[in-house]
Amino acid sequence: MGRAGTGTGGAAVAAAVAGPLLLLLLARPPPATAGDCGKSDIRLVSEQFSQAPQKLSFYSWYGSARLFHFRVPPDTVLLHWLLQVSQSGGPMCSNVEITVYFRYGAPPVINPLGTSFPANTSVQPSFFVKMLQSNASINISHPAPGDWFVAAHLPPSSQKIEVKGFVPTCAYIFQPDMLVMRVVEVSILEPNVPLPQTLLSHPSYLKIFVPEYTQELRLELQGCASNGSLGCPVHLTVGSATLPSNFQKVLTCTGPAWVCHLLLPSPPWDRWLQVTAKSLAGPHVSVAFSAVVTLTACRPWIVNFKQLLQSSPNQSCNASTGLLSPSPGYQDLGRNIRSMISNNTLVMVCVNAASPFLLFNTSLNCTTAFFQGYSLSLSTSSRKAKLIIPYPETDNWYLSLQLVCPQSPEECEKAKVLIETTLYLVPCLDDCGPYGQCILLRRHGYLYAGCSCKAGWRGWSCTDNSTAQSTAQQRMATLLLTLSNLMFLAPITLSVYRCLLVEASIYAYTMFFSTFYHACDQPGEAVLCILNYDTLQYCDFLGSGVSIWVTILCMARLKAALKYVLLLLGTLVFAMSLQLDRRGAWNMMGPCLFAFVIMVTMWVYRCGHRRHCYPTSWQRWVFYLLPGISMAALAITIYTSMMTSDNYYYTHSIWHMLLAGSAAFLLPPRDKHVEPWACSQKFTCHYQICKNHREELYTVT
Repeated sequence: MGRAGTGTGGAAVAAAVAGPLLLLLLARPPPATAGDCGKSDIRLVSEQFSQAPQKLSFYSWYGSARLFHFRVPPDTVLLHWLLQVSQSGGPMCSNVEITVYFRYGAPPVINPLGTSFPANTSVQPSFFVKMLQSNASINISHPAPGDWFVAAHLPPSSQKIEVKGFVPTCAYIFQPDMLVMRVVEVSILEPNVPLPQTLLSHPSYLKIFVPEYTQELRLELQGCASNGSLGCPVHLTVGSATLPSNFQKVLTCTGPAWVCHLLLPSPPWDRWLQVTAKSLAGPHVSVAFSAVVTLTACRPWIVNFKQLLQSSPNQSCNASTGLLSPSPGYQDLGRNIRSMISNNTLVMVCVNAASPFLLFNTSLNCTTAFFQGYSLSLSTSSRKAKLIIPYPETDNWYLSLQLVCPQSPEECEKAKVLIETTLYLVPCLDDCGPYGQCILLRRHGYLYAGCSCKAGWRGWSCTDNSTAQSTAQQRMATLLLTLSNLMFLAPITLSVYRCLLVEASIYAYTMFFSTFYHACDQPGEAVLCILNYDTLQYCDFLGSGVSIWVTILCMARLKAALKYVLLLLGTLVFAMSLQLDRRGAWNMMGPCLFAFVIMVTMWVYRCGHRRHCYPTSWQRWVFYLLPGISMAALAITIYTSMMTSDNYYYTHSIWHMLLAGSAAFLLPPRDKHVEPWACSQKFTCHYQICKNHREELYTVT
């Protein structure tokens, strides 16, 4: 699953030496817009960002979650989320638990169903809150500027297939509002230039620009004094808060030392770093100090992709920084790394956002100042490594490689190892595999993609086969749902036998399209589509409704002209209602109930006119009407209340057989003066000489 876009790929070959090797990657999403309104203050400005509310759905796949995209402005010191939920549908709707996820930089990676991810996938725990149908709020101090995402959904959906119109329609509307408070006056810390500060009751807001190739940032508080006495009661917050992980640095200077400092290895490049200083000495005590920032630069050996592709694999390349610019909005940031490694050597690999990992000599945890990187390793026993990152954060990404010789460090000074790196950015990993479909999603102009799985497969990329159907089960399901329609041969044969050709043609139409609709509707391998899926579905639903309609009208024993007029009008009404709402139960049941009223009215009229129960024969009631009505009632019960995702293949096949069987039992008998198969006798296969009995007029004169 991932943010949508066309896939791009590239390959590079480089020689790794003792110094770290970096590959710089870029992924930027499309800009977002939001309305804001400000409320001025002396130092702070408040703004509000809102989006249109969305109706929540019960969770079944990632497309069930409703995604909201916000952009936090720079210099924001407080972010306030106001979460509002409203319900509509009446007292029959129960309270449900709503799960809300938050993430900075990319849509949240969620897993409410507890399914497995593909191999070599790195997933961080999601930050989420659970709430009932009431308002809730969340505060985040010093949030990172840029893209923030909120996703919400109802609990996982039940396996029961509910028919629209027979259960109460409950709507849960969710709307998050973002209120921010940002600073309009921020002091800028320049490298190696002391900046005097005095703290009273209000904090001091500073920011530092971190240029490219910064290896380490050192922040010091010098000459700190509280009301003229020694001591440094200052609380420093460095960096911005992100979710689901927060790597803000907090420094509390309470001792009598003259110097208090903080070291940040590999701070984020080419951006501003927020610093907030608060006094711990009380509201009426002043604290004075000077803030000094020192930057240590290190330009490692950086590979340019264009030069790498033009170079021979056996040649080394010492080039300037290379930057890839793939299209925005991708899901997976994959790496395939192959190596040619010999003589006790190890290649350590780190993948980081915002800044590269440069401290291989002191640590191998791939942790930078504000980011926990992803680590890989290559050796003689493991010559290939792979990493999959779902929904990578929006930032510059770096690939750092370091040659390590644990047994003999001197060997690394002369050793060279050939590394081949493959990068691909795709909306969905492996296009969701053979049992999934990569579907493009849009929320308020933001494009992303998700995998919709079938045939019992589950998971982020449809790779979890814990509940998957076997090929034999898929074929059995297809055979049940298609061959069960052969039961319509019974009402077709009886209709032709009793000279009901219109009814027979409608039953044949229903049998044909129901068979091929279910052959096309199947997941997995056992699929056959002779027409567009939507066309087959529409024809199947139309045939089912008209079959019930024509059966009830036939039971009413109307005059031929009136019967066919009602048949045509009912078919037109079915066609219109299915176009309006194909899943609405009452769009089909309404015309059928109207036909039932007509039938009952005609039967009551005949009972009163003949002064005898209609139909008059008790054998007709016992052997035909009661079995037919029982089968129809059982079919409606199964269709409306017993179908689930697990038993759908069996229950829906039974529905087919009961529907066709009830039509065969409920069709009225033929008229006494009509011979069996009489309709076929009306079609002659020879010529007849017609005699003209026209009178001739003669004129008498």
